[in-house]
Amino acid sequence: MNGHLSAEQVSRWMIGERSGRQEEHVRECPECAATLAGLESAMALFRDSVRACGEMYGRPPLSVPSKLRRVRPLRWAPVAALLLLAVIPFYTDSRDRRRQAEMARADAALLEQVDAEISRAVPAPMEPLVKLVSWNSDSKTGDIR
Repeated sequence: MNGHLSAEQVSRWMIGERSGRQEEHVRECPECAATLAGLESAMALFRDSVRACGEMYGRPPLSVPSKLRRVRPLRWAPVAALLLLAVIPFYTDSRDRRRQAEMARADAALLEQVDAEISRAVPAPMEPLVKLVSWNSDSKTGDIR
């Protein structure tokens, strides 16, 4: 074995997954043995404190079935990926619907503004001039006086 145990190998060691070469290395390498001993003692202190806390509140300590102790986190990765893939179309569809609704509201507001401008007899800046001029037309000749 080259060098010391990697972080992944140490993690696997702590959950009980170790090879014969790794066990031999730990017996021969005082640095790796000290690292593992420190982690094991920290885990034991944590376990004892959790049990003491449970006893203090009158709850029995939890026992985890042996088949649940070795849960592999990657086992759930495909399920999570499928769930994510199932949710993405709904999210994008709702986002597109919102965007289309906003565009429809903006278009309706613009059309109302255009309609208001078109329906005026005289443009807004010229309205004061219209009030100054009197428009009288001769119905026979069509002349303006």
